[in-house]
Amino acid sequence: MNDEILLGDINQDGVIDILDIVFIINFILGQEDFSIAEEIASDLNSDGIINIQDVILIINLILN
Repeated sequence: MNDEILLGDINQDGVIDILDIVFIINFILGQEDFSIAEEIASDLNSDGIINIQDVILIINLILN
């Protein structure tokens, strides 16, 4: 098993896509609870806070 966490791949399916954006937005809105691995994958700017800045970084990863 690979224990490496891919930043932005919140649902840990090996792909950074719209589903990851849905997961992080639901978390920000308080509709989703995250595991430790999901929290790590969500904090793209490593500031300890999961917020809209992380969403924007995920969008940029998808678009680039």
